[in-house]
Amino acid sequence: MNKYFVVLIVLIVCSLIVIYTQRASSTSNKKSFKHIVQNEFRQYKVIEKNESFVICEINSRNELEEFIVIRIDSNQKKNIRTFGRRVTFTYPKQPSLREMRKDFAPYLSNI
Repeated sequence: MNKYFVVLIVLIVCSLIVIYTQRASSTSNKKSFKHIVQNEFRQYKVIEKNESFVICEINSRNELEEFIVIRIDSNQKKNIRTFGRRVTFTYPKQPSLREMRKDFAPYLSNI
């Protein structure tokens, strides 16, 4: 009887942990991707343009200068293309903050 009681307590604790972690991840998904990127790269301006997200900066002539374009396309693999100073990243799904920091670091540090 004692063994069953211990197993029952362990199952209850495990299920509570799973419920808690699932609830925490679902609340963070309520933020829009644009808002998440803006919070991560605060020194830049993030705009949504043609179903893409653009990390840009306002230059001395008060114009937006695009540095990084983020596209999410489930039909393509991860792809990086460079056009002058602008870099386009295509992801098959929404990238994590860690992945974006790692990918964008060489391009945003030079600016």
